[in-house]
Amino acid sequence: MTNDTKVWAEELVRCIHFLHAKGWAPATSSNYSFRVHPEDPIHISASGLDKGDFTTENLMLVDAQGKALDAKRRPSAETLLHTLIYQQQPDTTCILHTHSVYNTVLSTLYAEPGTLALSGFEVLKGIAGIQTHETEVKIPIFPNSQDMPALSQEIKQYWDQAGHLSGFLLAGHGFYTWGKSIAEAKRHMEVFEFLFECFYKIRQQQ
Repeated sequence: MTNDTKVWAEELVRCIHFLHAKGWAPATSSNYSFRVHPEDPIHISASGLDKGDFTTENLMLVDAQGKALDAKRRPSAETLLHTLIYQQQPDTTCILHTHSVYNTVLSTLYAEPGTLALSGFEVLKGIAGIQTHETEVKIPIFPNSQDMPALSQEIKQYWDQAGHLSGFLLAGHGFYTWGKSIAEAKRHMEVFEFLFECFYKIRQQQ
């Protein structure tokens, strides 16, 4: 690693440990990536690792098409979703994926309508570009397909029509969000996980 990528890798590992400590990365679930510049290869978490013990050595390189640059290691099965996000939003430098109880439950409950709408919460202002709580953020929910090329194409078609996304859910699976820095991606994840918990608890009182 260069000095730049080493610093980024260490920051991402700290973020991964934070997400794991929150209970948002149970067992060996979840995947994470970063790239310092758009032309750089992608550093992504290798598959099947306990995120509580994750180190910089557990990051591997893939190209812009998701092909492993180290034949001895296996990237996450969802690598194509990372490459799609980088393609759709070129200023993205970090992608985070979690499997919290709340995002998993809500993605199941709202799988049929296919969208979860969040509005009226002050903490929405933690999402880049949002200046007021008087806004609505729609989180699309896609089927938990094991056919990653087909799923990537479905998400791309939705994204092209929507014009902008801050994150998306996979039904019964988990949540993806991203940012222009690791810190921004982490902030977005904290905002959305807080909102998922609020949304669920409010729903339980209705």
